[in-house]
Amino acid sequence: MKSLLASIFLFLFTFSGNVLAQSTGYSLLEKSTMQVDGTSTIHDWTADAEEIDITNFNFDAAALSSDAENSPVTSLSLRVPVEKLESGKGRMNGKMYDALKKDDHPNITFELSSAELNGSSSGSTFTLNTSGTLTIAGVSKEINFPVEGSVVEDGTYKFTGSYELNMEDYDVDPPSAMFGTIKSGEMVTISFELFFSQQ
Repeated sequence: MKSLLASIFLFLFTFSGNVLAQSTGYSLLEKSTMQVDGTSTIHDWTADAEEIDITNFNFDAAALSSDAENSPVTSLSLRVPVEKLESGKGRMNGKMYDALKKDDHPNITFELSSAELNGSSSGSTFTLNTSGTLTIAGVSKEINFPVEGSVVEDGTYKFTGSYELNMEDYDVDPPSAMFGTIKSGEMVTISFELFFSQQ
């Protein structure tokens, strides 16, 4: 009986390990960047994401072949802590955190639902039509946007893209200063350049 239980435990442990290895075959590199660009009544502004947390990233490079039918990216979960958005100006940061309701909703998240190849892939460059759920300040919206992918070196892939949104769609009041005489525009653009390397 003990031998049977040991065998079952070993099988489950091995199987779980294989699944984990498949889902974590690629890791996000530190040189990856993400930023939010906006405007105001006096000047444009940029906030960089100093922390990007990506989990549940499943990527199949073989799906980039010309005769492949499956999507190369089947899942991805992204989280950016609001307090890790850095504009380089302390007062701007504080107003931005308040507008994004940091205390009640400390994270901006994106959950991928699909990423389909747009046309054929050359193997070294490709385009994905992606969709998923973006959550900001506790409000979730389904969004769609293209992502450009490329092989930058053996085992390393780069994904770039951007998405423009209206902050008021997420119940976010654009930050203002000087008693409202300086006010950010409603539209902001989130852009990213993510690098994944095979482990």
